[in-house]
Amino acid sequence: MKIKVIGSIAKLINEEKGSYMVEMALVLVGVALTVFVAASSLSTDGIVPKYESIKNEVLSVPVPDLTP
Repeated sequence: MKIKVIGSIAKLINEEKGSYMVEMALVLVGVALTVFVAASSLSTDGIVPKYESIKNEVLSVPVPDLTP
């Protein structure tokens, strides 16, 4: 079983189709990492503080007492 797995990996490395698949996997990992870093940065520097300021503005609006 272990020899079959190693043989399959070696076959993927030696074949053109396998190398293309590995290249695309590396591109996908790079894009995913970029998106993750951008989303993390936006959550700490962009979206969360803006959301908090909007929430505070809405909570500070005075509501009239409408009880009869």
